[in-house]
Amino acid sequence: MAATEKIIEELEDVIENGPSNRRVETLRRVTDLFLVDAARYTHEQVALFDDVITRLGLAMETAARQELAMRLAPVPNAPPTIIRSLAQDDEIDVARPILLLCSQLDDSLLAEIAKTKSNEHRLAISRRPVVAEKVTDTLVAHGDGKVMLSLASNNGARISDAGFVRLVQRAKADDLLAECVGMRADIPPFLFRVILENAKSQVQERLIAASAARDQAQVRATVAGIADRIAVGSADSRDLTAIHRAMLGRQRKGELTEAALKGFADQKLFDETVCALSLLCGVKIDMVERLFLGERPDPILILARSIGLAWPTLKAILKIRPGSAGTSETGIEEIRETYAKLTANTALRVLRFWQIRDSSAQAS
Repeated sequence: MAATEKIIEELEDVIENGPSNRRVETLRRVTDLFLVDAARYTHEQVALFDDVITRLGLAMETAARQELAMRLAPVPNAPPTIIRSLAQDDEIDVARPILLLCSQLDDSLLAEIAKTKSNEHRLAISRRPVVAEKVTDTLVAHGDGKVMLSLASNNGARISDAGFVRLVQRAKADDLLAECVGMRADIPPFLFRVILENAKSQVQERLIAASAARDQAQVRATVAGIADRIAVGSADSRDLTAIHRAMLGRQRKGELTEAALKGFADQKLFDETVCALSLLCGVKIDMVERLFLGERPDPILILARSIGLAWPTLKAILKIRPGSAGTSETGIEEIRETYAKLTANTALRVLRFWQIRDSSAQAS
């Protein structure tokens, strides 16, 4: 570190009194010195470079700060203070390399930048190799169409259910965004169905054709569910996200009861029934829909027993499952007997297992 200390000792005069061209050249020299042995420096040594580079860099013109950002962005242990400062620079040419490449920016800072800076800043953040849900939620809330499209196309971006709801709403007026969102392997099934229902025929065809990369059974069941609804005269496209919000409102008012659930099922309101059952069971909508669209009714029995539904309510729910129209009276009676034998403890254990497995799969 002898050479390092000698150079640093000469810096005070440059920082205080040096002309612009000398300051730029000194900044390059100090940055060069840091980059040569960056991986070997101790925390204290990095902190020393951080102080010097920050004091030299902040007063520089845009071109010099941009050069500094491009050189430091890929370095894992780059001086943290200057990195945070460059990331928040109003000039996107300065901030972009850091926002795209720097691994040490924390999610809170990224979310704050996404909230307060320009759409170009948000676009850079949306293209990071990994983007956490906290950050994507902010991007979706504040970003423009380019940001939405970039985020939907980034497989490294983790999108929450609320984020997906916003994306799907925006996609109703944007065919390209609808296709990108629908292509994501992590889109909740009930929102994938919303995408299919609202998309133009060409987009629907491409999404279905691309389903080889997705869960084929899930896509077939989703398409079949749409076809069943059309067959019984519900051809209009319905906003499932709006229905879910309405159900949340009912629940807050204490109006989402078993009687209300049975009423939805008796009226053959598939979406309302799925949303209501999801909230009553405390299970995500996409899981409830997957269980509804499966080949066997047994999983619905688990959900029903976990919240103690009476047989008439369960029977009404079972009758609106896709493909259930041909279920015989004998078949219904066998299901009733199975349900009578199913205990609440068993149902709750199985449901808990499903939830843990589902969470693990999403994390993977």
